[in-house]
Amino acid sequence: MNETCGAIVNTDALKKANDDAVAAYIKILENFYSFLISFALTQATMKLADGWIADGLSVSTLGRGVLYVSLLITIVPFYQGMNRFLYQTHVVRPIEKPSSRSSPMLLDLYAFLLMSCILFAMGRFLDNPKTFFYLWSALLVLDVVWSVLVWLIQGSRRPIWAGNNFAWLLAAWAYCEATSYWSPLPANLQGLDPLIPYGFVFFEFGRTLVDYWLNWRFYFPFEYRGS
Repeated sequence: MNETCGAIVNTDALKKANDDAVAAYIKILENFYSFLISFALTQATMKLADGWIADGLSVSTLGRGVLYVSLLITIVPFYQGMNRFLYQTHVVRPIEKPSSRSSPMLLDLYAFLLMSCILFAMGRFLDNPKTFFYLWSALLVLDVVWSVLVWLIQGSRRPIWAGNNFAWLLAAWAYCEATSYWSPLPANLQGLDPLIPYGFVFFEFGRTLVDYWLNWRFYFPFEYRGS
């Protein structure tokens, strides 16, 4: 208890109220992000189903299916990482390091909003692998820039996930250049034309697998595993 201007202030109650306000704000961000992600998945699922009905079992249908799976592989770690980051940064970090500096919530809000919009757009372009690839690239670039900004502000551990994203992004673009992504293939490889635009999906899968391998304890801390 503190006495201020003759009034007794319950500091414990005040701190709890502040903590509850932060938790409520984080919950709003999580719900908003969850809404946009679910909207993206709904749109992508409807587009996949409509394409199946219209084209039956065809190359274009299989292509949409591949991009749909790759979208899921991308959405899950981004959604999971967002929730873990908000909790770790704005709830746990202030308790463990009261004097430390956390990233501004407004920065996190706009970063996650833009990322969710990109994921939504990716679900819209399941029938266009080139545009899908551009959007995936934009998603990784945004995540790298935001991660570096957070690292500079907080002075926390190095964002190794950003390095992972950047490495796989470079590899994917190198693949596109090597396979003449924007020009016809040589005559002896013309039969691979329908498959070449989807080759970057392997890099998308690889990025997610390595991300989980590098950051397993962040995604699944001991308290989440009942330890």
